[in-house]
Amino acid sequence: MLQRLDRILSYEMKVSEFLGTLILLGIPYGLVGVVWTLTHTSHLKQLHGLDVLVSFLGSVVCWPVLTFSNVCMT
Repeated sequence: MLQRLDRILSYEMKVSEFLGTLILLGIPYGLVGVVWTLTHTSHLKQLHGLDVLVSFLGSVVCWPVLTFSNVCMT
């Protein structure tokens, strides 16, 4: 078990491979965040101007925390 973990952790990646992995992981995360934010827009109605954009982007990035807090609050 430790040999397998050591083999995985010792794998060297090029910068382009690392960026590609981040993009492949980031696309589904961002899509879920956009869908979640578009279905939970009640807080955006009170805001105007740049505050709407900042709050929208913050909701897209923080959707896992907001989902958990939404479940716990209701």
